[in-house]
Amino acid sequence: MRKIKPWEQQFIEFAESYPESKYMLDKVAKSVNTKVAYSIGVKYLSNFLNKTPRQIVQEYVEDVKKGLYEAFDKWEKIFNDFGMFLQKQGRNGGYSSSSVKLFHCGAKALINANVPRSAKLQAETPEAVSRTIKPVSFEELRKVYDMCDVRERAFIAFFKDSGISQADALPINLKHLERFDKGEEYIHINMFREKEHVEYETFIGPNAVSALKAYIELRKQKGENINPESPIFASEHKPYERLDEGTLKVVFRRIWRKTGIEISTHRLRKFFETYMALVVRHPIVLKYWMGHKIRKGRDVEARYIIPPTPEQLKLYKDAYSNIDLSGEKSLEYIRKRQEASEQIMSKIMSGERLTDEDKALISTYKLRWSAKMKRFKNETQTNGGDCSEQFEQINESQLLNYLKVGWQIVHRLSDGQIIVKR
Repeated sequence: MRKIKPWEQQFIEFAESYPESKYMLDKVAKSVNTKVAYSIGVKYLSNFLNKTPRQIVQEYVEDVKKGLYEAFDKWEKIFNDFGMFLQKQGRNGGYSSSSVKLFHCGAKALINANVPRSAKLQAETPEAVSRTIKPVSFEELRKVYDMCDVRERAFIAFFKDSGISQADALPINLKHLERFDKGEEYIHINMFREKEHVEYETFIGPNAVSALKAYIELRKQKGENINPESPIFASEHKPYERLDEGTLKVVFRRIWRKTGIEISTHRLRKFFETYMALVVRHPIVLKYWMGHKIRKGRDVEARYIIPPTPEQLKLYKDAYSNIDLSGEKSLEYIRKRQEASEQIMSKIMSGERLTDEDKALISTYKLRWSAKMKRFKNETQTNGGDCSEQFEQINESQLLNYLKVGWQIVHRLSDGQIIVKR
C-alpha cells in the first residue's frame, strides 16, 4: 500500500470529518487511490455548491421526498455543471479526463451511499479520454540504456523485463525476487495488482538481474544495510527510503532530459507488452503477466488456461530475446569500445600525445576524458609520482566483479562508462 501524501491527506481529513462522506469512503473506497480520488471529489462538490457534505445529502433527500423525477432533473443538471467545473480545476490549468471522471464518481457516491437504492442518482459521469501511449522502440531503449548510470539502468531493466506497473513495483522488496541471491538468470515474482484486485505472476531476465546486482552492490558500498526487506526502488542517500510515485517520475524525467528520448515506466510497460506479444501468442498468458484483469465472468476460465509456473518460465525464456538489450551486435560494439577506451586511457595516464587515429576513436565511440581524466592523472602522480591508487575505465557488465574485489566508483561518464579506483 502506497503512502498518502500530505496534500492528499488534507482531502481525506475533510471527507472523514463528516459522517456521510466517511460512511461513503468506508463503504466503497477499497484502495488508497480510490479513497484519495473520492475525497477530492467530495471536497470539490462542497466547494462548487458552497455546502458541507452533510448539507448536500440532506438537500438531496429532501428534494427526493418532494418529487423523485423533479429531484433527478435538478441534480443531473447540478452534476453536469459540476463536471465542467472539475475540468477547470487542478494545479496546471485542469485535471486529466480520467481524474475528472474519478472525482465525479466520488461526488456522486457521496449521495448514493447515503440513500436507498430506489433514490440513487443516475447522473451521467464524464467520459475519460484515453491517450494512446506508444512503447519506446528497441533502438531508442538501447540508446537510453547505454547513456544511463547504474541506478537508472536497474530501474529501466526491471520495468522493461517484467511489464510491472509503477504502482505495483514500488512496494517490492528484495525478498520478493525469488532466488535472486542464488545466481539465477531468470527470476520469478508473485504479484498483486491493487488497481485490478488480482494476483498474477511475472519474471525478470538477465538484463534486469545483472543491472539489479550491480545496483545492490553499489548501495552496499555506499553504506546501506541491505536485507530482504530492503526496497528495490530506494532513494540515493540516507536514510535510503522507499521511493514514491512522484520521486520515481522525477528519476525518469531526468533520464528523458539527459537522453532526449521520452522514457517512462508506462512506456517501458508498453515495450514489454508489444515485443513479448511477437512471440507469446496466447493473449491470456500475456495479460496475466501484466496483471490485467480478464474480462468479467472469465476469471475462472483464465485460471484454468494459465500454465504452471515452470511452463510460464519456458514461454518467457523463449520470448526474452525480443526484449534483450545485450544482442551480439551490441556486445561486439561494447568490446571494441572497451578496447578503444583502454588504449586511450593508457596513453593519457602515461602522458603520451594522442594521435589523429586516437582522436578518431574518441569521436567514433564518443569517449569522454577532458578535465576529469586529467584530474585523475594528476592524482596518480602526486607524492613524486608514486601513488597507491589505481584508476580504470570499465563498462556496466564489468562493474559487479570490480566492486566485489574492493574497487570504488569515482565517476560515471555520460556515455555509460565508469571510472573506478582502488
